[in-house]
Order: sequence, then C-alpha cells, then structure tokens
Amino acid sequence: MNRRRVLLLALLGACMPLTAQAYVDPGTGMLLWQGVIAAIGALLVFVRNPVAALKRLIDRIRRK
Repeated sequence: MNRRRVLLLALLGACMPLTAQAYVDPGTGMLLWQGVIAAIGALLVFVRNPVAALKRLIDRIRRK
C-alpha cells in the first residue's frame, strides 16, 4: 500500500471510538432470528418450485 492509503487508514482508525454507546434491546435478537428463518423459508420455496418444474419438464421430454 502506498503512504496515502496508510495515512488515511490511520486517520480513520484514530477517529473511531473504542466503545459503542448503543443499546440493543432483547427483542432485537429475536428479530434477527426471525429474519434468518424467513430467509431460509423463502429460499426453500423459491428454489424448490423451479427445480420441481424442471424435473417435470425433463420427465415430459423423456416420455416422448
């Protein structure tokens, strides 16, 4: 890395606080889990349907 990038990274690092003054309530963890479960469910629905359609198409082609 050149000197400019090193200097920029050092300046950015010096400007960041060491601790975060933030509050995360207990419901946030459940919200994250709900999002993960919803994403997995969406993947299952949107991946399984096209795969099943392709299998049906291949079976129809093989029968002819």
